[in-house]
Amino acid sequence: MLAVDPATRGRGVGAALVQACLDLARQHGDATLVLSSLPTMHTAHRLYERLGFVRTPERDFEPIPDFPLIAYRRAV
Repeated sequence: MLAVDPATRGRGVGAALVQACLDLARQHGDATLVLSSLPTMHTAHRLYERLGFVRTPERDFEPIPDFPLIAYRRAV
């Protein structure tokens, strides 16, 4: 789970966290990173798209009733 304190948003913290995840996935030899997000997190979605992630509806899921998550993926 990635989260950025609202007081520090807009300073590149979210992008740095996503980049750290990409780096870690690469170090582990993973080919792809998939992120799940709440449908209402539009700012996060823009960040993911800016960093090269692609919306992947076939990976969307609902881990508990009434809690949908949408997926994004990117090659590492």
